[in-house]
Amino acid sequence: MKKRFVWGSAVVIGVVLLAITASATASAFSTSYGRYKLGEAILFRIEDQQRGSWGWGCCNCCQPACTATQVLGWRIADASGNVVYSVMHDLPVVASTWQGSWSQVNSVGIAVAAASYTLYVDTSAGTLSRCLYLYNPCCGGCGCWGWSGCGWSRCGCGQQATITNCCCTTRLVFVQQQPTSCCFSLFRWPCCP
Repeated sequence: MKKRFVWGSAVVIGVVLLAITASATASAFSTSYGRYKLGEAILFRIEDQQRGSWGWGCCNCCQPACTATQVLGWRIADASGNVVYSVMHDLPVVASTWQGSWSQVNSVGIAVAAASYTLYVDTSAGTLSRCLYLYNPCCGGCGCWGWSGCGWSRCGCGQQATITNCCCTTRLVFVQQQPTSCCFSLFRWPCCP
């Protein structure tokens, strides 16, 4: 009897740990591909990178050092190209100290619907863009293409997430948030707020 209890406890602990790991992995995967639950804050930033002088060509020969990218503003557009939210900075902000955040509302503060959107960030290097898809977790885990409980869904917008100029690369990336504790509950997943 004692062995069954110990074995059963080990199995339950294993299942809980597996669920926590799967939830964290799914969250990281969704964030890197621009899939967000309705109501979840979307965080993003600009990363600058300079390649060294190895490989094809000589990046540092006769080329000035990369300048720090400046963020001028950003906006969110729906699938039709209509701007639903925008922010313009009075003065350019150095990208290394900047992080953008969108709380999934339009310009008058009303929550937007589950759908495909495009994030545009205007920088001194040019305009970067990333596709993102907002979904309702309680209607069956919508995918990027196909039919689900949410209806027909589609991701993809012809994004330009990276600009490279000689050896200087500027990239728009999504920042992963810490998952909320309710998502680790087997009884509330996937419908936790």
